[in-house]
Amino acid sequence: MIFLQDLEGKKNLLGFSGGPDSTALFFCLLEEGIDFDMGIVDYGLREQSIKEVAYAKELAACYQKRLFIHQALGIVRDFEHQARVQRYGFFERIIKEEGYENLLLAHHLNDRLEWFIMQLCKGSGLNNLLGFRRREEREGYVIVRPLLEISKDQILEMVRKRVYFEDSSNENTRIWRNKIRKNYANSLIQEHAKGITKTLGYLQEEQERLYLRQISQVSEIFYFKKSNDLSNLDCIDKILKKMGYVLSAPQRQEILKQNYDGIIAGKYLLSSNEGWIFLTSGNVSKSMDRSFREWARSMRIPKRLRPKIAWLLEQGKLKKEQMNFLQKRIF
Repeated sequence: MIFLQDLEGKKNLLGFSGGPDSTALFFCLLEEGIDFDMGIVDYGLREQSIKEVAYAKELAACYQKRLFIHQALGIVRDFEHQARVQRYGFFERIIKEEGYENLLLAHHLNDRLEWFIMQLCKGSGLNNLLGFRRREEREGYVIVRPLLEISKDQILEMVRKRVYFEDSSNENTRIWRNKIRKNYANSLIQEHAKGITKTLGYLQEEQERLYLRQISQVSEIFYFKKSNDLSNLDCIDKILKKMGYVLSAPQRQEILKQNYDGIIAGKYLLSSNEGWIFLTSGNVSKSMDRSFREWARSMRIPKRLRPKIAWLLEQGKLKKEQMNFLQKRIF
């Protein structure tokens, strides 16, 4: 089933690559009369990328779509993670500048099973096993994956008479994800697509019941009650995804090592006290007068969080009434 609900009448941005998946989604949206524009990232690592960008330009001109192109900065290590950071950063900038409501991505059933198997092999809890969802709310926009229950074979059939480009690097089985895809995921989907779709759906429902934890927000500060490490990391991951950032496995380990007190990716501030964990954007460096420092100390506000609170109060983004509420509930 292809999910196109809630896209009509909205401002949609399609993450396009020129591959079969995003090409299938492009023409599917076109056929259903869904309005959208396109964004493409050129990593400049393959000669074929020039043709992929040219194809995106051709489609945009032919079907009167706006096209946004990003030339990626050089990536020297941890390519998959860094590429994702650049890609989402580009999309979010365009979304913010142009007022898009939805980011449409062409992830499909095979992608989801690949992720599941990879996390299973690494050792993961239920939340990380499932990975991405069909609909994910982020800060200021929604990620929608209309093809998440469609198999790769179905997608290839959809684009059988269309032009598209295959990424030759996907054939390199020295890359773990490609090995998982070629040796396990594709054959499992071919034989058991319906059962796998049902299982992932059941697990999603169970995940939503098991991981139902309240994440609260006051001004720009998110906070939640401390629990076990797995559950804490899940909440941190959800908040960061909402703000447009995806944690890597080493970052998750570093968070535990720092006992929930540190700076993530140079721009997200994480802090905690005896019972609560706090997360906010912006590593604010602000001088605080003596009266504020004494007040913050008496409130038992975590040290790392104090400059941000001082700044929010100064900017009028945080009211005294809100601080009184936090004092009664948390500090």
